[in-house]
Amino acid sequence: MDKKQFKEFCKKEFNTRGFKKYKNVFYLTGHDLLCGIDLQKSNYGDVYYVNYYYFIGEFENITDYPTHYESDIQGRIAVMSKKQTFQGRQFMTAQIEYEEYTKEELRPYFDRAFEKEILPPVHHGKTFILDNLGKIYSLTLHKEEVIQKLKS
Repeated sequence: MDKKQFKEFCKKEFNTRGFKKYKNVFYLTGHDLLCGIDLQKSNYGDVYYVNYYYFIGEFENITDYPTHYESDIQGRIAVMSKKQTFQGRQFMTAQIEYEEYTKEELRPYFDRAFEKEILPPVHHGKTFILDNLGKIYSLTLHKEEVIQKLKS
């Protein structure tokens, strides 16, 4: 698929799951967190990353949305590589070379990411993230601060 088709595919996948667009990011409010998801164009070719973020806190009546720079936890949707191999084998990668895939080929990866990684914290709260640190989610910046937010 071409870039326009890929972006439309992503937009539909996000909207179907309840995300609403604000500027260039799609957001979905959970009980005690906010989830954001966006597309990041690679500087090295026809590749996109699908990034998702969690902002821990109360976001019930939000009008001024945070940016990914303010996020507490980050992740990316991964797909099985097509042309890229390591020691002759395909591997899971966050670099989506969209021209190599059809919508039907990408959909299972998106479905799995939403069902197993992205939506559970939205539906079950920040404790889901805390219970799955080191398994599904990892902390990068401000680890102590984020742990405190997750435990409070």
